[in-house]
Amino acid sequence: MIWHRCDLKLPSLFGPACCGREATTYDRARKAWLCPEHTKERLCEFCQFERSWVRFYYREHDVTCEIWLCIDCAGLTTRSLAS
Repeated sequence: MIWHRCDLKLPSLFGPACCGREATTYDRARKAWLCPEHTKERLCEFCQFERSWVRFYYREHDVTCEIWLCIDCAGLTTRSLAS
């Protein structure tokens, strides 16, 4: 089994450094692996700038896929709709 390490950069005394914990989720917007603690900080997969708030599910070729979007890219008007 291939083990991945969390690639999220954290501030440190010597500049940004990788988290380094065991990663479980690949964030397509960051193009990096994230540990369970940092999966809450995913970026929007469309604009890749804003923090994601909504997870949409869709079917493609008989496979259920998901995409993480920010409020603006999802077309929602308030954050309360995303929860």
